[in-house]
Amino acid sequence: MKSTDVLIVGAGPTGFMAANQLQRFGIDFLIIDTKSKPTIESRALAVSARSMELYQQLGLAEEILQRAVKIKGFHLFSNGKNKASIRFDNIGEGLSDFPYMMVVFEQNKNETILHENLLAQGKDVMWNTSFVELTEQADFIEAIVQTESGTETIRAKYVIGCDGARSPVRHQKDFTFEGGTYENKFYVADVKLSNDFDHNALMLAPSDETFTAIFPMEGTRNFRIVGTLLKQFADRDDITFEDIKAEVSHASRMELKYEAVNWFSIYKLHHRCVDSFTKGRVHLAGDSAHIHSPAGGQGMNTGLQDAHNLAWKLAYHLKGYAKADLLNTYNEERLPFAKWLLGFTDRGFTFMSGDGWFISRFRKYVMLNIMKQLFSFKGIRPRMFKVFSQTTYDYADSSLSRNDSRQKLSFKAGQRLPYVEPKFYTKFSAPTFHVLHISNEKMNANTTKIIQDTFPFSIQIVEQSLTEAWQKLGVRSELFILIRPDTYIAYLSDKFDAEAWKAYLEKYFLTKK
Repeated sequence: MKSTDVLIVGAGPTGFMAANQLQRFGIDFLIIDTKSKPTIESRALAVSARSMELYQQLGLAEEILQRAVKIKGFHLFSNGKNKASIRFDNIGEGLSDFPYMMVVFEQNKNETILHENLLAQGKDVMWNTSFVELTEQADFIEAIVQTESGTETIRAKYVIGCDGARSPVRHQKDFTFEGGTYENKFYVADVKLSNDFDHNALMLAPSDETFTAIFPMEGTRNFRIVGTLLKQFADRDDITFEDIKAEVSHASRMELKYEAVNWFSIYKLHHRCVDSFTKGRVHLAGDSAHIHSPAGGQGMNTGLQDAHNLAWKLAYHLKGYAKADLLNTYNEERLPFAKWLLGFTDRGFTFMSGDGWFISRFRKYVMLNIMKQLFSFKGIRPRMFKVFSQTTYDYADSSLSRNDSRQKLSFKAGQRLPYVEPKFYTKFSAPTFHVLHISNEKMNANTTKIIQDTFPFSIQIVEQSLTEAWQKLGVRSELFILIRPDTYIAYLSDKFDAEAWKAYLEKYFLTKK
């Protein structure tokens, strides 16, 4: 029998992120997958700024940027003609080290880079291994898995189900997974084109019957085409790209010059979500907990952030620093986001793919002007960046978030730490809590010792002057910010009152006597 602290079921992007984060915190884990190696197909495309910040913690962001396609705008086509070109170069400038609306770095490349990072630290996946069933006891879980050589039992304190939309872990624990299926079928084709297209922009081509989108991929001639399958193909399951190639060009009214087709798939899209991310010692993350349309490129990113949120909480509990109750905040924080995202992507995708008379004509003739006008307003551009980059979502209502500052700040506990200067988040990349002290006078050694002695675990203190950037955010005097390992604000206070800070910590952490 193998024993470990955490068993991760599924080595997709979510499972790999969970493994990499647990590795950062020094937590023992096993990760299994039915595959023999990381995914070959490109699948999900977009990586958001918030996900890039997670990769920055792992030291992988620069490598990804060197290989990724940075989306800097899009072109809107109607009847085969470019009716509007919208640029948003560095739309998130001053908001993140990654100011792009999105970067294209395919799912298989996410998996590969995360796998290589594990290998470099002496860890690997138990490939060709399937989850069979689990039995939960008071203090541990015993999971039976099927390997190439037979069945094995793995004893773990916790299980993370990252095993996709059909999740055997979710079925085993009888989680609800309510939602529905979109009526239309959709296609995805990764192709090589000889067209002289802008390779840093999306191309959107709405028509009366369908909505076609073309995404640039790594390599100047590589593109992904996605769209609604025309109704004459709806009842067929044996479709090849050759069958629909002419119809794709006809629907988009674009003369597409194909050199090769690298991958093609037909699929139905679903929108479903569990009613809880956690049952006992089992936690779900990524597609095993929520699936939604690809509108906005949010799916893979949400899974990466689920894993990040859960991993540091498991680490603090398993190291004996936090009560088991801390794990309840995973569901408290991530379930509302999953439900909000489900509604957001559902509305967007219904609009893009609907074939009703009004929607199709509005999409084709009115949307072009609306989108062009929206992106022309400077005040709207950063708001759109924040939504699509997932940097705007906060945990302000979380029981982990507490405000004790009387200053009129433009930020609050539960929000992502304000970005005030380039490479700012690299100051908080260590796998621990940080105390950010903002003042024109540095703390003396005695105050530093009092702060460090207040916590039941080691923390890092970061000093920042009260700069103009902080003043613009409402900081007028000394401020203490407790920053979680995921760079969200846990606690805000105008002074360091050891008793008040201990009172905050005592809810979830095992404080010093």
